[in-house]
Amino acid sequence: MQNKRPVANTLGSRLQYGIFEVLVRCRLLFVARMVLAFVVLYYAMLPHVRQRCAAYIERRFPRAGGWGRFVHIYRLYLNFGQVLLDRMIAGVTGRFPLCETDKQVRQLFDEAGANAHGCIVLTAHVGAWQVGIAGLDQFDRPVNVVQLHNPAEQGKHYFEHGRGRPFKIIDSADPVGSMVEAAAALRRGEVVCLMGDRLHGTRQSGQGVDVAFLGGKIRIPVSAYALASITGATLLMLFTVRERGVTKVYKVEQLSVPVGLPRRDVSVFQPYAQQFAAAMETVVERHPYQFFNFYDMWSQ
Repeated sequence: MQNKRPVANTLGSRLQYGIFEVLVRCRLLFVARMVLAFVVLYYAMLPHVRQRCAAYIERRFPRAGGWGRFVHIYRLYLNFGQVLLDRMIAGVTGRFPLCETDKQVRQLFDEAGANAHGCIVLTAHVGAWQVGIAGLDQFDRPVNVVQLHNPAEQGKHYFEHGRGRPFKIIDSADPVGSMVEAAAALRRGEVVCLMGDRLHGTRQSGQGVDVAFLGGKIRIPVSAYALASITGATLLMLFTVRERGVTKVYKVEQLSVPVGLPRRDVSVFQPYAQQFAAAMETVVERHPYQFFNFYDMWSQ
């Protein structure tokens, strides 16, 4: 199975993003959210926009009729827009809508941060990851975020609006180079954040494994597990969700990947990838409108 490379997730022009930023800077947050509801309604009526999430909607809501599917699609895109708007608000105003983590979660982060070999935070395009990544500020060491540089992306990271501590971005366009850079950061004892649910293009086709997800098979990358095995870094799965306008930690769990696993056979990482997919599925079951992979992950 080989995933097609997804297109840019965000919709809208630079002008539209600029209008929202003006509203946020003027503290007209209620107006911004009202405008967002109408903008999302417009986009949800476009056939090519609905098609982007059709595979997920059909799997998550198999009994929905035509009108029901439209409502599900609208709610999905509205939640995505709210997450992006929260990120903008955090960056412009410095107000981060993050719930304080409980003692058990705090302890996991403290233990992971104490590892001299670094810490890997593995998350996904699920929930409020846009704001949740901002919570990595709690680590008292440099944070690196591995992501694909997409020129079509109009949205900004929260720290690009002038607030928050900047993270170092490692461009995943070069799979080998980005992993070398990430491994070097871990050897310096730093934090590396990766998305564990998406392969980009065909160059990484040999660096993924098939896992069960929502009644089908998807292919996801093994880079996080390979890095943990190579470096001895602590590997944390982290999922944050948006509830009642606030971002909260839904699940954080340590994955124990043995050091020194053979790297030539990526199948050795399949059990850990399946654990990640199972955790992601629990989030989607509870929060069906917070799954933001807008392409057919199950296509052959």
